[in-house]
Amino acid sequence: MEQSAVRYDQAVKQIEAGKLDLLALITVSDTLNNEGQPDLAMALYKLWLIANPGSPMRYAAAFNCGSMHVAQGDLTNGAEYLQLAIASNPEFAAARINLSMVQERQGNIEDSLKTSRDLIERLSNINRQNIDSKILALKNIARIQRGTPDAENALRQAIEIDPAQTELVQHWINNRQSRCIWPLFETVGRLRMGDLKESMAPLTASMYADDPLLQLAVARNYVNQVTRDEVFYTAGRWPTPKSAKRKKLKIGYLSSDLCNHAIGYLMTDLFGCHDRSRYELFVYNIGERNNDPIQVKIMGDVDHWCDIKALSDRDAAKKIICDGIDILLDINGHTNYQRTRLLSMKPAPIIVNWLGYPGTIGSDFHDYIIADDFIIPETHEIFYSEKVVRLPCYQPNGKLYPVPLPAKSKSDLGLPENGVVFCCFNGAVKITEPVFSRWMAILRSVPGSVLWLRGSVGDTDERLRNQAKQRGVSPERLVFLPFTSNTEYLANHRYADIFLDTFPYGAHTTASDALRMGVPIITLAGLSFPSRVCGSLSRAAGITELICNTPEEYVELAIRLGNNAQQRAELKQRMSAQVSTGILFDSAKLVTHLEVILEQMWSDYCTDKMTRHNLQGLDIRKAIHTADDRQAAKCLSISGYLQQRSGLQELTHLPS
Repeated sequence: MEQSAVRYDQAVKQIEAGKLDLLALITVSDTLNNEGQPDLAMALYKLWLIANPGSPMRYAAAFNCGSMHVAQGDLTNGAEYLQLAIASNPEFAAARINLSMVQERQGNIEDSLKTSRDLIERLSNINRQNIDSKILALKNIARIQRGTPDAENALRQAIEIDPAQTELVQHWINNRQSRCIWPLFETVGRLRMGDLKESMAPLTASMYADDPLLQLAVARNYVNQVTRDEVFYTAGRWPTPKSAKRKKLKIGYLSSDLCNHAIGYLMTDLFGCHDRSRYELFVYNIGERNNDPIQVKIMGDVDHWCDIKALSDRDAAKKIICDGIDILLDINGHTNYQRTRLLSMKPAPIIVNWLGYPGTIGSDFHDYIIADDFIIPETHEIFYSEKVVRLPCYQPNGKLYPVPLPAKSKSDLGLPENGVVFCCFNGAVKITEPVFSRWMAILRSVPGSVLWLRGSVGDTDERLRNQAKQRGVSPERLVFLPFTSNTEYLANHRYADIFLDTFPYGAHTTASDALRMGVPIITLAGLSFPSRVCGSLSRAAGITELICNTPEEYVELAIRLGNNAQQRAELKQRMSAQVSTGILFDSAKLVTHLEVILEQMWSDYCTDKMTRHNLQGLDIRKAIHTADDRQAAKCLSISGYLQQRSGLQELTHLPS
């Protein structure tokens, strides 16, 4: 502190004497900030601005001062100095971009949008800096107005400016999916259908079509793009198999979602069930440290909780390596906060894909994927880059517990007192046109019924009501559940009669929620991982007769149950007895099976028996571009799919 104070006093004297230029000011301010004295650093900027009212570089000093205020959480002063930077240099794009983001954080949405739009209007000269700034401004608008036509239009403009930015295309496609815009793809600038498909994120592809080869190719393509700049894998880092035996295995869980999140709810009881005499548990948190009840519980159930979000991929990999992790479970996969580059550094001798992402990672560095024999039958293993290992049911769940009665009545929620309540609490991003058309056919055939959906942001709810009207169903028969607490959300299931699953990406955590609350689920099991999870969970709950193999069977079953109150009552009564005694909510039993799998993985490593698929022959572009756009509406057998994907052996890495 004393050294910082001396440094500050010397800088003040130089400012007063007019002898501290901007470069020197930035240098001393950065030094003070790095010494943990941001207040002194900001004070220097403010003194310099007062002492240099006519300097053409005032905008840079004001920008730095404002950015430091924002970094300290002081949005009010941050916005003030960013506005000063703009006033000093109206063409300085970075200040407008940062000010827009600050205004958004303050809740001043209209001001934020205006700031971004003003910037776009000013960027008339065509140069790299202006192009980059305009794209950033358009991305700000899209983020603020997600779920709206304005967001889609902003992303479209950004893509037309720079179609090579894959991230923009991914956001554009996801925006259309979340708004239920059908058909999903249309030409954007110079990009055609095949180009757009090639830019899809893996999660987007899994929601687009029940096409496991497409999903493998898109995942592989994404991994190649993320890791192409550098070869991270270092062979020979790990002990030779003969010297790798452990009395106590070190198991790492890499996740951003071990908190008040769907994954956190699923895994909340898992860690406490591990055999601590055999396993030392590490959590590597790549998300926020929010200390909510779920996160606090998990922190207490593991040996080591390590926050690594702020670490670079290399530093995070070094941390995991230094901890001596034997088996690292990737609980994110291709989802938000993923750390693909970190995993490509192979920070543990065994890396496992489980739970976070429903499908193959398509990488050379994930050794195993944990599933079950329903989600990945043996005949489907060809579509996975990892070796498949299986639990009795792949999804863990928190134990059963009492849920209070709903806080609101049926009428309060917009539901009819009489009449069947079909529901689907999956996000709107999972609703495809074929699924919605099936739902409307069901409503038309079950008089007085309604469809209860999760409410969405933007214009999605109104869009779906208009789609219902076009299919001969009164828009009022679609009821939307607004955001509620998890307890209230679960309690509301008591008003639902039948859960109608989506396809090709079905209910996962929402399925176990419905089964927990005794709501039967009609699901359509396809070929891909996300289309089969709900069937796996229903099987684990002892309810297999609602797993359908064709769309026609799905619709017929829903209509039959919807029109037969006695069958529904008998089904719910049987569910009540079976769910509590099944394996779905038995974390201890699941962990016992998981530990058997972990031991086998370690044994295979120690005896040099680890085997994986070879992806070198996969023709990614051909596999993506030849995907059948009608596949989303279909549900094929494995033999039918292989026949449809004629020439499969030429498209994949697999022998005939």
